[in-house]
Amino acid sequence: MKCLDTTYFIDLIRRPSAIRDITMKLDEEGGCATTVFNVYEALFGSYAIDKLKGEKIRDKISKVVNRLEVLEFRYVDALKASEIGGTLLKNGNMVGADAITAAIAINNGCEAVVTRNKQHFEWIRDLTGLEVEAY
Repeated sequence: MKCLDTTYFIDLIRRPSAIRDITMKLDEEGGCATTVFNVYEALFGSYAIDKLKGEKIRDKISKVVNRLEVLEFRYVDALKASEIGGTLLKNGNMVGADAITAAIAINNGCEAVVTRNKQHFEWIRDLTGLEVEAY
């Protein structure tokens, strides 16, 4: 199973052509997920803009999310995210909330994270072995 990062949902709204190829590939493979935290990040901005435009964005994102497995954020994920983020920060690499996405993905057996944010997830890959599928 592969886990979609927030960048996928941002590109769904802002640059749909950027995710066309990866979307077709993922549809063929099947078994995609995202995290509840990525859903939060993707929808957050839609409430800070014009009501009608925000509703259209939420509808578009929800249609995709409803076809995915949405992975919860649990205590064990917080522990793993802290380990990932803290270790990388100690090494001079700050990944912020991407540590949360990675921890949830790892703890749920995901093989890779699908993202446009290649650098952060390559640092995470080098530490944890979680693969990165960049588009």
